[in-house]
Amino acid sequence: MLNPRLQRMRDKLWNTRPCITSERLVLATEAYKKFAGTAIPEFRAEVVRYIAERMTTLIMEDELIVGTPTNKYRGANLHPEFQSSSWYISDIDEFSTRSKDPYDISPEDKKIILETLPYWKGKSMEDMSKDAIPAHIRECMADDIITVGLTNGVSGETTCDHEKLLSVGLKGYMQECRENIAKTPGTCKEDQEKIDFWKACIIQCDGLITYAHRMADEAERQAAECADPKRKKELLTIAENCRVVPENPPQTFQQALQMVWFAHVYFHIEVCTTACGYGRFDQYMWPFYKKDVIDEKNITEDEAFEMLACLYLKSCEVYEVRDKWYATSFAGYPMWEILIVGGQTPDGRDATNELSYVCLEVANQLKTTQPVMAVRVWEGSPEALIRKGCEMIQDGQANPGFFNDDAAMKMALGKGCTLEEARDWTIVGCIQPGPGGGATDGSPDAGYVNMGKMLEFVLHNGVDPSTGKLMGLQTGDPREFKDIEEFKDALKKQIIHHYRLIQTGYNIMQSMHMLRFPVIFAGMVTKGCVESGKSVQDGGAKYSTAGLYITGAANMADSLEAIEECVYRDKDITMDQLINALDNNFEGEERMRQLLLNKPEKYGNDKPHVDGIYREMMHFIADEVQTWKDARGGTYSFNVHSQTVNVSHGMVTGATPDGRLAGEPFCDNSSPMMGRDTSGPTATVKSVASMGQEAFHDGALFNLRFDPKGVEGEKGLAAIEGVIKTYFKHGGEHIQINVVDNKTLRDAQIHPEHHKGLMVRVAGYMAYFTELDKGAQDTIIGRTAHYES
Repeated sequence: MLNPRLQRMRDKLWNTRPCITSERLVLATEAYKKFAGTAIPEFRAEVVRYIAERMTTLIMEDELIVGTPTNKYRGANLHPEFQSSSWYISDIDEFSTRSKDPYDISPEDKKIILETLPYWKGKSMEDMSKDAIPAHIRECMADDIITVGLTNGVSGETTCDHEKLLSVGLKGYMQECRENIAKTPGTCKEDQEKIDFWKACIIQCDGLITYAHRMADEAERQAAECADPKRKKELLTIAENCRVVPENPPQTFQQALQMVWFAHVYFHIEVCTTACGYGRFDQYMWPFYKKDVIDEKNITEDEAFEMLACLYLKSCEVYEVRDKWYATSFAGYPMWEILIVGGQTPDGRDATNELSYVCLEVANQLKTTQPVMAVRVWEGSPEALIRKGCEMIQDGQANPGFFNDDAAMKMALGKGCTLEEARDWTIVGCIQPGPGGGATDGSPDAGYVNMGKMLEFVLHNGVDPSTGKLMGLQTGDPREFKDIEEFKDALKKQIIHHYRLIQTGYNIMQSMHMLRFPVIFAGMVTKGCVESGKSVQDGGAKYSTAGLYITGAANMADSLEAIEECVYRDKDITMDQLINALDNNFEGEERMRQLLLNKPEKYGNDKPHVDGIYREMMHFIADEVQTWKDARGGTYSFNVHSQTVNVSHGMVTGATPDGRLAGEPFCDNSSPMMGRDTSGPTATVKSVASMGQEAFHDGALFNLRFDPKGVEGEKGLAAIEGVIKTYFKHGGEHIQINVVDNKTLRDAQIHPEHHKGLMVRVAGYMAYFTELDKGAQDTIIGRTAHYES
């Protein structure tokens, strides 16, 4: 049960809507004018230091961990360096009323924003990308055939080297950079680029130290005016902590929490980033917890719990403002702040400790969407840890997600790391295993390919039936294909062609980011960057990867199964009849649609043939794209996940041969098409695991749903645990489970005020169901609610 402080803080979270603020926009604009002409890395660093030296120092009532990227609670910054001012301006009156991830804006902030944005016209990365990316690729993006990342966001999803950060402090990084500068002659371009990067690191460290000292000043000011002795003491402790960290290594558990949070605050001040994960939190924080709580008893377990809960609540205060398309495709204000517990040590021992359980219990009681909890499971995991996670799932929290160490280690090894680094894998992004905690830069979403459109291009010889434009390859008239193998060959050509388009566009964007938008602080705290003198954008991280993703994978497999059975094998219909029916959205052809829906096997029911089609197509893609290099010399990694891009891509795609109607969402990530996994949860997990996920270096995201009545009591708890273990036994990497019935979800649509704390898993993140728009809500309602009694 939450204590009064934490109850007040959570109630505030649940009753405050996110808002857009103008402060960073104004300060960044001033800094851009002031430091123009400086070498790019130092220029970027000076801008961030300028902001940190002047932004509001906000310490709110009840807080024990302080710092926020904005000047308001649940505030969101604008980043006009990356995102186009044009849609900021055009959407500004709709932010507060739109159904997808709305934001409030005060009249004062709106006025300042509109007065400031003209300076940024044409200057953002998003604006520059329109001229840089070839016209055909831009057209494919506009028509939702593919997406290309980095056009309006930052390169890099940061799970930093928290261990080093806590060990040396920013002072240690600054000293290392100074030593590197001193021993680098600077007699060539490459040397000067390294020196510029190291100087930029020093500048940004100085900015964060200054911000922390300013926070100390504010805490002391509030303490001087505080009449409550208990709060006064807390504020003075906060001040003391901010004078120690992040400049120096922390000495206490609270200081270590504060240091970690300062680093994460700075990530969001610097750039419009997401997926800044906490990594293996129970490992790097354990020495501080053990010292303060167990060995020296400087604080009680309850006090440590409260401090950790305050960090979790701070994690709910960071946002990225997204345009309408992104708000649809990544619905629910996701930030992917993943916190991992469990797993094994680099030398192969079980890593679970007392803090692992505390981390889960804080999440259990708080019920917040951030951080997203992840439990690493291996053969040496304590049964109590797995059971604790399953109890939370049974309670309907949609938290934690479970990860299979064996599969994730194979994925990490595929990225070229050592066995020790593979055992120390962490999540970089959403579910992607990165070698060696803090050693991997996983550039976000290089791009998604719309499998529904790939099918349409095969069926129409490269023409998009929704626009009449020739957008794909001309792979021949499908009416002349002799068998399913010819059809699949044409489909494979379309798919790889479009992934190649993404690679071209993404490599262009990466190259632009290298030259114009190096991310200094996040690079500095990633293993390899300070050593190499290069930012993550320039390939400085020890391991660099870029993710290629997919929408509609199950729809594609089900469609191929339907075509093979109904057109080629049993000849129930001709290819011409199928194409005509699809072009007319099955109007007047409901009998054919029911045939396609009900006769062929469907992925998700442990049926070897259709599951084999799914496996064949996914491995074909992975085997090809994972040999490609990005602009930094890093590798592309394949991942079967869609976030909620399946909604956006489904909206522009006509009816498909699996019986899906035009405009309907595609399947959810690697899960079966909603409602088609009808043979029970064990069959479903066997199907999804059968794809051979260890070959996909970025994994596969799997959502499963149970009806609460089917997993009640001890028997239900055992059923949840059994499904997870079955999935992992058959090779699955990741599973996340919602336990909620349709009655509750539909009532939450009608009476959101009664369900403010209702959390659901959307993709690799959680969201409050009532903060999702109706389209995303309906997709979740459409998932099969398995009943295991």
